[in-house]
Amino acid sequence: MRVPLSAVVLLAVCLWAIAGDGVPVDSVVAAVRTSIARKHKDADTAAAIDKLKLAQHLEDRVIEILESEGAGPQTLGALQRLRDASRLLPAPPDPPGGMKPPPPPSSGEDQQVWQAAAGKARDYTRSLPDFVCSETIYRWTDPTRSENWQHSPTVVADLTFFDRKEHYQVKTVDGKPSDLPLPEVEGAISAGEFGTMLATIFEPASATDHRWDHWTILRTRPASVYFYRIATSHHPHEVWYRIGPGKALKAVAGLHGYIYIDPQTGSVTRISAAAEDIPADFPVHESNTVLDYDFADVGGRLYLLPLRAEVRIDSRDMLSLNAVEFHGYRKFGADATVSYGK
Repeated sequence: MRVPLSAVVLLAVCLWAIAGDGVPVDSVVAAVRTSIARKHKDADTAAAIDKLKLAQHLEDRVIEILESEGAGPQTLGALQRLRDASRLLPAPPDPPGGMKPPPPPSSGEDQQVWQAAAGKARDYTRSLPDFVCSETIYRWTDPTRSENWQHSPTVVADLTFFDRKEHYQVKTVDGKPSDLPLPEVEGAISAGEFGTMLATIFEPASATDHRWDHWTILRTRPASVYFYRIATSHHPHEVWYRIGPGKALKAVAGLHGYIYIDPQTGSVTRISAAAEDIPADFPVHESNTVLDYDFADVGGRLYLLPLRAEVRIDSRDMLSLNAVEFHGYRKFGADATVSYGK
């Protein structure tokens, strides 16, 4: 008889609740791995994990490795909530099974990887062909600011990269045809994933402070993870808040986060970015982005391109969450026709 994962996890909760210490990280890892092996529904796994209270801090690296092993998006979301709730707890005495990291690189080795990534980043947009892809933006809002998410209209757009610039053409909003310019679509919208964030981090004028942080596995590939910070004085990030049609407020903010680099190729595979030093009186309080890159075929050649992004914005009015997917990459040639609004 097949025992549902929720029963397994709840049994663990009861046992550790008796001890009064909460659930250890390795028990959570074992439960998620069991779920993956038995092909349990992602939503069921996430619901079971949401019932847990940890006794130890859950690190990003553990979540990333579980992602590489096949954990679904809802499970990852539940694990991230556990991570946030456990941030002040002590670390486990030993890493979970199969997750012991290799020794850190020498200072010379970690700088070689950083410089290799910097060289690729400076040439990134120049190396890309002209192409078209589809962008789907799944959106949620929470006016109660209590993580009680409600679906907001999904936006589908054509994104054209031509002459090293991004152009957006909205196709549908909530399944209905639309020709609104992307910035005029109601709700939270992001842009600039194709090289803007990457170029900013490695731009010499940004004076980016960085240090090696940890090893991880991301989508089955080793990654060397660096913490970075760019001071507000270098104007690395702009936060916008629309106050009406064609009207918006702007604030300049600093930026910090983590950048994931494939040490064998120097390719950036993930960037997390959080705005810092947003003015206290600005309507947006927090702005966080996670951007994943992967290889996609364009005209018979593989290029490192955005795969997906998650953008979370905390404003005085509500919480907003966007999950952006890029797909259908194809070469933009002389026979392609794309029109743009104003």
